[in-house]
Amino acid sequence: AGGRPSLALRRNGSVACWGANNNGEAPPGGMDGDFIAIGAGVYFSVALRRDGSVACWGHNGYGQAPPDGIPGNFIAIAAGNAHCGYAHSLALRVDGSIA
Repeated sequence: AGGRPSLALRRNGSVACWGANNNGEAPPGGMDGDFIAIGAGVYFSVALRRDGSVACWGHNGYGQAPPDGIPGNFIAIAAGNAHCGYAHSLALRVDGSIA
C-alpha cells in the first residue's frame, strides 16, 4: 500500500488497484500485464514486468513515474511513500546498479 493507492498482484500477473485515484495512481479497472512485482507511492504506482521492464502510472511531476515506463533488465522495484520520500522510485538492475 502506498500513501493513497493500494495495489495487489493477481495470480495472472495483472494488478488490482483501489484507493485514491486523483492522479491515475489506482485505476478502478486495474492494470493488465505480465507483472511480477508492484510498488505504490503516494501519488503514483510502479510494476515490474516479467521481461524486466518497469511500467509506471499516476503523477510524474518529478520524473518518478514516466508514463512510457522504463526499459531495462530490472529485478526489483520500490516506490517512495510518505515516510521515505513521496517523489521517487527505484529499480535494481541485474548487474546490481540502481536506476
